[in-house]
Amino acid sequence: MSENTEKKESWGAWKKQTAKGEVINFSIGEIRYSMWPNSYKTEDKHPDYKIVVNDYVPQQATNQVTNSVTDNITDLPF
Repeated sequence: MSENTEKKESWGAWKKQTAKGEVINFSIGEIRYSMWPNSYKTEDKHPDYKIVVNDYVPQQATNQVTNSVTDNITDLPF
């Protein structure tokens, strides 16, 4: 009797309520996806959900104006 040591893959999904409606987020490997209800469904053959790659990366808060003012002050000759 031999044991099967092959590891089966499994994934999880998270449901979230947003201002735009309910969304289900999940990732497979390194890629994140969002699954939204198909609001354009008019026939049974249309999909119930639309899946899109979630590649949103929030911008980091940087205050470039403050940094440039500070840099100029330290360069003053007096």
